[in-house]
Amino acid sequence: MKKAIAIVLTCILALTMIAACNDNGGTSGSQPTPNATPQATPQATPPSQGPGPAVPPDFDTDRVIGVFTREDGSGTRDAFVSITGVGDDMYIEAVVQNGTSLIRTSVETNETAIGYISVGSLNASVKALEIEGILPSDASIMDGSYALQRPFLVVVNPEKETDPLVADFIAFMLSVEGQAISATSWTPVPGTPAEYVSPGGLSGTLKVGGSTSMDGIMQEMRQAYIVHNPNVDIEISGGGSGNGISEGRSGILDIGMSSRNLRDNEKENLKDIAIALDGVAVIVNVANPITGMSIEQVKDIFTGDVTRWNQLS
Repeated sequence: MKKAIAIVLTCILALTMIAACNDNGGTSGSQPTPNATPQATPQATPPSQGPGPAVPPDFDTDRVIGVFTREDGSGTRDAFVSITGVGDDMYIEAVVQNGTSLIRTSVETNETAIGYISVGSLNASVKALEIEGILPSDASIMDGSYALQRPFLVVVNPEKETDPLVADFIAFMLSVEGQAISATSWTPVPGTPAEYVSPGGLSGTLKVGGSTSMDGIMQEMRQAYIVHNPNVDIEISGGGSGNGISEGRSGILDIGMSSRNLRDNEKENLKDIAIALDGVAVIVNVANPITGMSIEQVKDIFTGDVTRWNQLS
């Protein structure tokens, strides 16, 4: 009996030693556990996308930035270079585009591009950046927290101001209905607008022109106004804010459009009236992971001091 117990204990001890060797990889034929779960490789935390220029590691920051700007005389350009401090030092390699839609299309089709357009002209084809941590919106434009903002003005020669058709169309733009149109894409002007009531019997043609950034809002104003005054036609042309100011003063246009404030030397013999407020959005391609910049960084790019994304700091 004792001999049998000894044999059993010896077998148990041998089996225990064999199992221990297998667990330690000591047996050449050992196999990994079939259902073992592989350990995940730790992933780096992506950099913050706050107001700074942080970008994820897979974005090629060594690419040259494609800079797109508006033409001289554009109110959007004037507002942009004035607020950012770019002034007359626009980057010599910046590509000039004569119109809001051309800037937007250029940025949409170029992953390395940067440009600027009216906030009211933004759509999903491009991405607006935060400026100093603030995105452009009705609230941030109206309260002044978004730094890149400007008025939308109509400008009129004082002799034209008394024309019944000119005066009535301006009254419509400032009315409850007109300001509701402003609110669809832009920010209404502060104040309490009045209801519009057509005087009736108006007829003729108004010539309105200037800022291309204001084309959309003016087309909507025109369509709504002629519902009340079907015998009136309004011809709308572009040419930029500078053109709207000069031809508004000369009387070539009944009403000029300017998407910037008048300079001191432009105020003589010209009245300006704000019909909406707008921001200037700094835009990049939707594939660009940057979400914001400081005004100083924007200035550095548009003056050519920074030419590649990895030079931002």
